[in-house]
Amino acid sequence: MSDLKVDEHLLEEVRHRLTLRTPNYQAVESVAYMMSQHYDVEERQEPFECIVDSATGVGKTYIMAGLIEYLAGIDTPARNFLILTPGRTIRDKTVRNFTPGDDKAITSSMRSDPVVVTADNFDSAAIAKAITDTSKTKVYIFTVQALTKPDTDAGRATHDYQEFLGASFYDWLGTLDDLVILADEHHCYRGPAFSRTITNLNPELVVGVTATPDSRDQDLVVYRYPLAKAIEDEYVKIPVLVARQDDRSDDQTKLLDGVTLLKHKERVSEAWAAENGVMPVRPVMLVIAQTIEDAETYRDILDSASFDSGAWVSKTLLVHSKLSGDDKEKALAELDAVEDPSSTVRIIISIGMLKEGWDVKNVYVIASMRASVSEVLTEQTLGRGMRLPYGKYTGEQMLDTVEVLAHEKYEALLKKRQALSQSMVDHRILTQVRTTGDGKKVVRKKTEEVENPFEDQPTPAPQGGEVGFLVSEEPVEHVQSLDDHLKQIEEWAKDIPDEARTHLPLPDREPIRIPYVQRVAQAQAVSLNQVHEMKPFEDLGKALKHEAGDELIRTALKAKGGQIKGQKAEDTVEALHLDTPLETSRRGLIDRVMKVKGVERRKSELNAAGSIVDTVLEAMGDTAAENLSAYFDRAARRLESEVSKQIRERARIDVVFDDRVQTADLDKPRIARRKHEADHTDTFERSLAYNGWEKNAYEYAWFDSSPEYKTAGAVDADGNVVVWARLHRNDIPITWTQEGREYNPDLVVIEAVDDKRTCWLVETKMNKEVTSAEVTAKKRAARTWANTVNNSGQVDGRWQYLLLSEDDVNDAAGSWAQMKDFGQ
Repeated sequence: MSDLKVDEHLLEEVRHRLTLRTPNYQAVESVAYMMSQHYDVEERQEPFECIVDSATGVGKTYIMAGLIEYLAGIDTPARNFLILTPGRTIRDKTVRNFTPGDDKAITSSMRSDPVVVTADNFDSAAIAKAITDTSKTKVYIFTVQALTKPDTDAGRATHDYQEFLGASFYDWLGTLDDLVILADEHHCYRGPAFSRTITNLNPELVVGVTATPDSRDQDLVVYRYPLAKAIEDEYVKIPVLVARQDDRSDDQTKLLDGVTLLKHKERVSEAWAAENGVMPVRPVMLVIAQTIEDAETYRDILDSASFDSGAWVSKTLLVHSKLSGDDKEKALAELDAVEDPSSTVRIIISIGMLKEGWDVKNVYVIASMRASVSEVLTEQTLGRGMRLPYGKYTGEQMLDTVEVLAHEKYEALLKKRQALSQSMVDHRILTQVRTTGDGKKVVRKKTEEVENPFEDQPTPAPQGGEVGFLVSEEPVEHVQSLDDHLKQIEEWAKDIPDEARTHLPLPDREPIRIPYVQRVAQAQAVSLNQVHEMKPFEDLGKALKHEAGDELIRTALKAKGGQIKGQKAEDTVEALHLDTPLETSRRGLIDRVMKVKGVERRKSELNAAGSIVDTVLEAMGDTAAENLSAYFDRAARRLESEVSKQIRERARIDVVFDDRVQTADLDKPRIARRKHEADHTDTFERSLAYNGWEKNAYEYAWFDSSPEYKTAGAVDADGNVVVWARLHRNDIPITWTQEGREYNPDLVVIEAVDDKRTCWLVETKMNKEVTSAEVTAKKRAARTWANTVNNSGQVDGRWQYLLLSEDDVNDAAGSWAQMKDFGQ
């Protein structure tokens, strides 16, 4: 064995000359080192084959250019590079990328000065001369079909005998001892025909480049740069999944949502470009249809005077594989020019032609009108909108994101892609247009939890630049018993330094009565209090109210021509309904919920079951008694199934609390070692303790962050708030891990609206922290805590948990009511 032979100085030169992004340089570097390992260290003879798994939108073409420059510049250079593409769209794009003078060319800094050879020109006199010139670097750009299928029009030319080569072009390639094959979108052609082609050509190196490698090829991957990391590193746009808060999901509504976002983005783009002295990018929307008929329907909607006052008439482009002749040429020309400022195309409707290789930068909205059918299609479709139109992040949120109006199954497909796991597995991102407290309309991101499919998998430390999940090494905090905790409160003030100021609750403020519960030690305990999300039960109720019809479904079996056929009976018969009282049905549903496997028959669980059933009944509305009289068993089975599903998802990871509740007034002394301000103003300083509160349980309060301070101000000014307090350590300790770690929310707020008392636990977080695994786990634990307390029957008022992001607090502009609307 010999040493590695990698020209590090040449690699650095190529990096700087081509201005390669860090991940693209690392990809080139990885291939160079692994190739040297294969040939120089291990002294293997067979061709070296590998895959670069690079996120869509980061720049795979630059990886190929970097490899060409490096391998053409080493001491024993390669002069023959074959780029294989899965189809004509990517082939034509790649030809433009390597053709000097083209506005898509990336060759201006390529010292190798490659000659581009294609199926259209390889037998021309000038190109034929270059092909046989061993001093020139050649880049052969062909579809894979042109080499693997000699019996087709595409492949026949490459397999016909060429006199100037003394062989067919394909056979001649196989004689080269320096052939490098770069397989673009490698996952598209890994079958037997491709394997035979590679074997027969006997290349020196085969590099597959793709964002979605086939699962069977994972061992070939030498470099992976997942999309989550590309988003984190700001090389691509941030995907934003858009949803409505109402139930409207018809095509016209979804398209209207899309053009609304498109117009908003165009205004922001024009303003930002004018401010920065650059040409504005005109955003476009990509509409993904399932069939040509669907696509034509969407075009007719968009291209009508009745849709959005005719704003999109003659601005749509329909592209699909069945276009032919002049229509096809015209559509492809318009598609190719969609980035041109003079283009009138603002909306592109596609069925299947734009999965890969269409690399414009101004797609800002993707409307997936039907469910995507495969994981590859999902990421490739998403990738059409990931590229940065201004080359880098602008700092304007609307210009650095791509909006995805997704079918309900779209997010489930995104979850499966490991490359997205860091940013889209434990939460999903949606957007909403909200009105701030001062009347301004803003667009904000909103996060919602989704199940993490990697939750139960072991977590290896990341290696070789991979994105991994780190297991915290932080020591587990000591878990106190409830008696010890209450004793600590009583003993709290004994060791107060002389220079500290002590504050006790104000006698004229209503005391805050705090409930305390303890975690159930059993890791596998199941509780209905873990069910926080009621929307599935609301949806179930809405579905069930349609179950009872006025007419029996009757099918008559009639004989004709020796066959028995079924058809609807002529006479209609009104359905007879049992007159079961609603309360009887309610008790029956609660009993069925309590029989779900793992649910214990305790008072807290019974009350929680009642809350779930009441949610279903409320959604059923006035028809609940009638529907349940007719279809009780059907409704009960579906309710049992949904309850079982929810607690099954939570039981393995969530904390469960005992339903025995002890209460105590919040009267612990507050010790302040900081400057005391007589009032609170708009300016926040962490080092100050503030006075001037109208409803704070204590005279002074101090805070860790500006969002906490602003929230306190909004709470104190709200007319419905009775009393509130800034929580300190051990005021309301909520256990949030099975190991017993505890945390305290930021504020407790007691309000009374129409004699209805609500007790809020409020937590504020910076935007970047809201979706973290720790904050998500704490939120789940706090909601389980609140459900346990509420369903115990031992407290006055209803306890609720509210998580506020920095944006939520700022957008509310001092309104506690709007904070409650915006928060989670």
